[in-house]
Amino acid sequence: MLHYFKFRRELFDPQPARETYNKPRPGHGWPEQCPPIRAANAFGFDLLANFNLTFIQTRAGWRAQPNILLSSDFDWTPDPAQSGKPLTQQYAWFWEKGQTLPHRISDNVYRHIRHQVKISSFLYLATDANELLYMTQVPNCKRDWRTLSAVVDTDWYAASYPWHIVLELDPAPKRIVIRKGEPLCRIIPIRRDTYFSQEMSAQSFDDFFARGQDWLATHGRPHPGVHDGTLDITHTYARQQLKSKFVNLKSREF
Repeated sequence: MLHYFKFRRELFDPQPARETYNKPRPGHGWPEQCPPIRAANAFGFDLLANFNLTFIQTRAGWRAQPNILLSSDFDWTPDPAQSGKPLTQQYAWFWEKGQTLPHRISDNVYRHIRHQVKISSFLYLATDANELLYMTQVPNCKRDWRTLSAVVDTDWYAASYPWHIVLELDPAPKRIVIRKGEPLCRIIPIRRDTYFSQEMSAQSFDDFFARGQDWLATHGRPHPGVHDGTLDITHTYARQQLKSKFVNLKSREF
């Protein structure tokens, strides 16, 4: 299970992903009409942009506008004997040339990553034992930026800060706008395990292929005007498809 806590109550929760992110368009054969693509689009949770943000590129580099700094709606102190105070978190920030923390970046490397920006999800994220989070792009969504993929050990690493998302901006435009509510990142809970692959034996493939032909003969339909034996399975795959579900459980504490 994915567990999360928000930096402020009014900010976005992780949202169950949707099957399509495009408005319905006239015609048939759009990729988002394909059941496996729709299943990929809806697999996981989305982390949404909490604010409107514009990235402006100049000769000096990129800057984010506005520069947003939030305070938490809870107090914290390292000393239980003292009263706490809110934490602060910037919304968007870039790598710095010559930086040494949180890790060193060489000047020759900086030239290649200067178009990357980190955006805070304002979410503390955790998972159950042996569950990790795969953070990646929203599938089949083309924009002026891409989300860098990562697998994080959220079952043991209790980050002391909200998780951030790393975006790489397209260097061609001079302005890139990300609007409030736009999905920035897909997060998918996965198991820590060993995964195997193995080539089928000839007999295993014969059984596999025969099973596919039996399914086609059972569920396929002749298409009017097509006489080469090709069968139509429109809607049949989608009806039999077993989809995973992603649901937010609401806490009773708020």
